[in-house]
Amino acid sequence: MKTYTVDNCPIQPVVDIISGKWTSLVLWEISQKHNHYGELKRQLGGISTRTLAARLKMLEKQGIVSRNVFPTTPPTVEYVLTKKGLDLAPILYAMRDWSEKYDNTNL
Repeated sequence: MKTYTVDNCPIQPVVDIISGKWTSLVLWEISQKHNHYGELKRQLGGISTRTLAARLKMLEKQGIVSRNVFPTTPPTVEYVLTKKGLDLAPILYAMRDWSEKYDNTNL
């Protein structure tokens, strides 16, 4: 049986992505089709503009979301899950299901 550490744990890359403050919520909202920057800001009450921009930039850099800019006045910016992000979505849904099942009673 293989011994794992933080450096070689097979789930650590996923944990690293979704564990940042607000990151899982940003991903959740995009997976729920709240794709425009302003809409994300409204849905994520309490997130600062700076934090939202940083999380979106990090997710884009990791290839989990793509940023589309439309030539409107003012410009419309939309974020969508990439193939890699779509493959991550079932993990978010499983986490939601687990949380609902246990209703935070035993956490």
